[in-house]
Amino acid sequence: MISFLIILNLTSAFFYDFGLKSLLPVLITAGTTTLLDLFIEYFKSKTWIFPQSALISGLFIGGLLTQSLQWHVYVLAGIIAILSKHLIKFQQRHIFNPANFGVLLVSMIFGVSHTWWISSPLILVLIFGIFIIWRLKRFDLTAGFLVSYYLVNSVIGLSQGTQFSEIYYTILNGGVIYFFSMFMLIEPRTNPAARKQRIAYGVLIAILFIVFSSFVPRHDLPLALAVGNIFVPVLNKLEFKKKELKPGISETVKVESY
Repeated sequence: MISFLIILNLTSAFFYDFGLKSLLPVLITAGTTTLLDLFIEYFKSKTWIFPQSALISGLFIGGLLTQSLQWHVYVLAGIIAILSKHLIKFQQRHIFNPANFGVLLVSMIFGVSHTWWISSPLILVLIFGIFIIWRLKRFDLTAGFLVSYYLVNSVIGLSQGTQFSEIYYTILNGGVIYFFSMFMLIEPRTNPAARKQRIAYGVLIAILFIVFSSFVPRHDLPLALAVGNIFVPVLNKLEFKKKELKPGISETVKVESY
């Protein structure tokens, strides 16, 4: 993941006209998250361990926020991300995707935008993303989100008079959507453990994204993920299983809670 994010940041900077200056926010956020997490972990365990997950969070934040912000916004985003990982927990697991949470809060506090410029090289996003969801065994989650999002969005668009060619173009050029579903959404510690729950989670995030796109478009994607994160403990307690019935009775699907 670290290698892929570095390549995407460099490719976006040098081949998509963002320029060398666009890498400065990445360095600021990566430095902030890495150093803060390094010292927090040392304070807790008295051992120096390089925090790879914190570096990943910093690379995400720097690649999601727009590049023209003041330096303290990037620092604050990194601090929020790491503190949320250590302080906002349920059953020893952090609730929110740290990078997403940092981006969301600074966007709300300062009214700044997140351009997701790291997703510019679509081909690389797809190649790296498919490899990542294969390694993490998260095809079900990504597919659940993408199918639900494009299906519901297409039905809504067609009902409102949108041409199918426009919908088709959106599917082919949805760099932000693919990056989100293959890199952000699949963060292992903030999505359900079981396959059926992950599919339900993907569908939920897609619906939240569509709803927030209409009411709070400025924060739609990170807000959808943050709200969805809250429901993960609930989904983890659900068991989707087939109910055994007597012969002659059609089989149904029941959702049971522990």
